Amino acid sequence: MTYGELKRFALQLLNQYSVAGKEIPLTYNNQADLDARIPALVRDGLHYLATSTRRLRAAVELAAPEQVGQILVYDLPNDCYQVAGGLLRMDGQGQVQPFQNFRVVGGRQIWIDRQWAGRFWLEYFRYPMAPEGTPGEDEFLDCPPEAQTALAYYVAAHLAMEDNNFLYGTLYNEFERKLARLQEGIVMQGGVTQDAYGAMGE
Repeated sequence: MTYGELKRFALQLLNQYSVAGKEIPLTYNNQADLDARIPALVRDGLHYLATSTRRLRAAVELAAPEQVGQILVYDLPNDCYQVAGGLLRMDGQGQVQPFQNFRVVGGRQIWIDRQWAGRFWLEYFRYPMAPEGTPGEDEFLDCPPEAQTALAYYVAAHLAMEDNNFLYGTLYNEFERKLARLQEGIVMQGGVTQDAYGAMGE
């Protein structure tokens, strides 16, 4: 869904998109104010979805660690919200295996004992690529297709919040209902186990 499509949908939910079949101009009533508020609400909604019920997976090879004593310190990607499936390690013989002997430190680094040196790939949940400023009408939003309708209800509800409590409640309840349908199962995470901590101390 593009930004323009989402904006039109949100305004339609508010019955603020058209009058007598014609699109409402920005100069009419408070239309320009609604239009100006939508970009920030879209960013907030994208972040909410990506850190709750519709998380975005990504994978990357970790590279260029800093060595601190016997520990290899890797920086997590800037868009990393949470480690997902743990690490994969390729050893010197080209064998790839799940790897659990690591520790996430400070939410921004991964520590690995130097004895396990190799090539590592990280699977993680990422933050969405939120548009800056006012997006172009044709700019695609970083939102899974199944969550786009929920995002429109989120935006519309917050546009209605100050002026119409009943409409706000109706739209937000529908957003929550759609959100409930997007609930994901529990995702297993690796790396934070007693064995991993023990390995770090060896």
